[in-house]
Amino acid sequence: MIKKEYHFRDENLDGLYEKYASIKRSTCIVCNEDNFELWAKTGPYEAYKCSKCKLIFMNPQLNDEGLNEYYTNYIGKRRLGNNKKMEQRAEQYLLDARLIKIFLTEGTILDVGCNGGFFLDALGENYKRFGTELDSEAVAYAKQNFPRYGSNIFNGSLKSVKFSKNKFDLVTMRGVIEHVSNPEEIICEISRILKKNGFLYFCATPNGESFSANLYRENWNLFHPVQHIWHFSPGNLSTICNKYGLQLIWEEFPYLGTPYENVENDISEISKYLVNQNDSISPPFFENMMSLVFQKS
Repeated sequence: MIKKEYHFRDENLDGLYEKYASIKRSTCIVCNEDNFELWAKTGPYEAYKCSKCKLIFMNPQLNDEGLNEYYTNYIGKRRLGNNKKMEQRAEQYLLDARLIKIFLTEGTILDVGCNGGFFLDALGENYKRFGTELDSEAVAYAKQNFPRYGSNIFNGSLKSVKFSKNKFDLVTMRGVIEHVSNPEEIICEISRILKKNGFLYFCATPNGESFSANLYRENWNLFHPVQHIWHFSPGNLSTICNKYGLQLIWEEFPYLGTPYENVENDISEISKYLVNQNDSISPPFFENMMSLVFQKS
């Protein structure tokens, strides 16, 4: 019998689950509840929802070896070759940067999981810019294309770089917290390196409490069994951040005015899905993505 490869949408994920799905969660990382319900399933991958805090998470999850294999040359395989997405992201970077400037107009900034340094570029020259990134190819791209701050981008995990305590005025995680294997460890480290009254900014982050998430489940456009390990909400992400002296001071859900907005089309697509319950992937929509600003006390 010929083994069938497992494809998720346009990606071949064959072998990753069998080799690396070794992390089994018995309790919720937010509230320690041990009562979960199956929320979505695709191929061998399953997502569960905590009955108490409503965190959605993959279980089992790929270990760090598997994640490292998947993300090797992520910039080349899944970023630079898609011109339309690169253009949309460039527009959205500027929108996300505008929110930062409400809270901080100058200072020292760290972008965790900065990929090729694109968001740091959108922030502009008023800031002293740093980044961390696991993909060595993305770090090489940043150093070559953004010489003004490329030397401040480090290849490795946040903890491995060992920044000094109270170094940063702002730490950003743009579309990152849902990818990491240990979100609480990273938030703890961010709190350590933030100055008093400094800011932690999550943006381009999927909202697990959104209408589309609960309607479409595994067909939600932001569901991905390898990339998106967690689907937080403002409430359960705040629960973790509060433990480390980080208080939520701003939340918004960008859709209108973004390059992804197409209200008439998106409502039409959702209406069709409600009638037909087919396998179509959800369109961008209200509350899909969240931008959250926390401040260190």
